Amino acid sequence: MNLLKTYFLYIKDPHQAVQTLFERRSFAHACAGYFAATLGWVLFFNIGDGLSVPALVFKLLAVFAAELTAGYFIASLCGLYLDFSRIKASPAQLFCLIGSAGFIKGLLIAFALISAAVPAAKLYWLAPLMLLLTFALQLGYLTRSLMRACHIGAGKALGGWLFGFVPVCAALALGGVFFIWTVSLLF
Repeated sequence: MNLLKTYFLYIKDPHQAVQTLFERRSFAHACAGYFAATLGWVLFFNIGDGLSVPALVFKLLAVFAAELTAGYFIASLCGLYLDFSRIKASPAQLFCLIGSAGFIKGLLIAFALISAAVPAAKLYWLAPLMLLLTFALQLGYLTRSLMRACHIGAGKALGGWLFGFVPVCAALALGGVFFIWTVSLLF
């Protein structure tokens, strides 16, 4: 019923509807989005592997924790950028917004299922393109939502998200390099 009210509000006044959705986001919806993103990652990279149930559950828990942590840091850094720009946006709302953007990673699940169903088509060559497309759609959704919710321009909204994404991606890449380096030293 609330969704129907929001839809009719969106038809009347799109800016007010986005603001209403931005304010109503809850931690449960955010966690559902983060779990959808987790499922997208795990299925995209492990669709053809013969994973046991405990290994699948462990991967899901580890990636879910990583998604929540990355979302937390991205939201806090984006909130810091917006606060420096004198724009009122709470990091909790940004965290929920990032969680809702996790549903876009369902495209990764669809691509993984299609490429596993038709192995003769050799669609795995398109996997990097699919990852870039998913990230571009997710960033576009986040930018557009922030523009409408905070009534700011596209440059400032995109700058806020990039201010959050770039350090988190750099930290994850650096952590991955040190992890691989540590494992290689063990052998």
